[in-house]
Amino acid sequence: MTIKTKSTPSQRLTDNSSDIFVADTSLKEPEAVYQEPVSDAMEADVNDKALEDGGLIFGKFKTMEEAQKGYKEAERAITRAADLEKELQNYQYLSKAYEEDAIARQNGYSDRLEMALNHDVKQHELDSYALAASHTLPYQAQLEVAQLINTCRLGGTEKEFNLLRQYFPPQVVALVSEDAALYKNSRQGEFDNIRSNDKAIRYARKLHEFRNQNESWFDSPLKEDLINQALEVSDGRVDLNGLKKMADAVVEEALKKYQTGQDTAYQNALMQDSLQTPGNDNTRIKNKKWLTKDEYYKLTPAQEAEKYDLIVEQVLLEKQGKLPRMLTK
Repeated sequence: MTIKTKSTPSQRLTDNSSDIFVADTSLKEPEAVYQEPVSDAMEADVNDKALEDGGLIFGKFKTMEEAQKGYKEAERAITRAADLEKELQNYQYLSKAYEEDAIARQNGYSDRLEMALNHDVKQHELDSYALAASHTLPYQAQLEVAQLINTCRLGGTEKEFNLLRQYFPPQVVALVSEDAALYKNSRQGEFDNIRSNDKAIRYARKLHEFRNQNESWFDSPLKEDLINQALEVSDGRVDLNGLKKMADAVVEEALKKYQTGQDTAYQNALMQDSLQTPGNDNTRIKNKKWLTKDEYYKLTPAQEAEKYDLIVEQVLLEKQGKLPRMLTK
């Protein structure tokens, strides 16, 4: 069956629905305006102009430095205005898409793009039946088919489509259905691209708002990856501020554990270095390597049996006050 026409995703979903359009997702800065270098001759001309304007450059600035500063501020304002315009366009696009998605869900579709694709496929199928009717049906039947096709184009039900198909032999209906399926497959990529574009706009807008509020928080590529992965996994529905609090809590807990471990290691080393026998100059006791409580708890049964005599002696010395209390405290 020859494909007669090809509609686009921007065709109307229903009689009262809005057109689908794609917003620009680029985050490029506006192109900088070329600034011609200021030559001595040009600066002299400016100075002459300043004299004509009562000593003011361009009728506003007292010095060239002030004029250059004013130009840079104006350039920044233009860039910011372009960014705001882009944000507004994306907001309007997403708002319109949200409304159209709601309408599509009310009609039993997952989103407006599925509804639009189904609409396009139906229109293509109707075009095929119109072409088949002109070649296979008598004049009166053609008129009846034309009326049914017009009804179906305006939102006909499946019952009316079935009535239309009854005018044709089974082989024609099968051929039209096969052609409609091929047409749908050929158009699917276009709608998938729009859906992907929508996702990119939602992600970029949400990330942009979050970054503006938490610029100093993005101090490592890991945090950027965390946010991007969360957006992808949740289809952009993640609470980024809640995720930030959770990540900060994890980092804080990890730092506490690390610091506690460092402090324990330091205290153990300090205790070993300062082991002395109170009121006793016995060199053997002072220089002997005694166990801390952490070291004792880490001993395997075999190691504990091997150090049994040392442990007994240490406990005895601690109880006698000849060693600081490490195992007996």
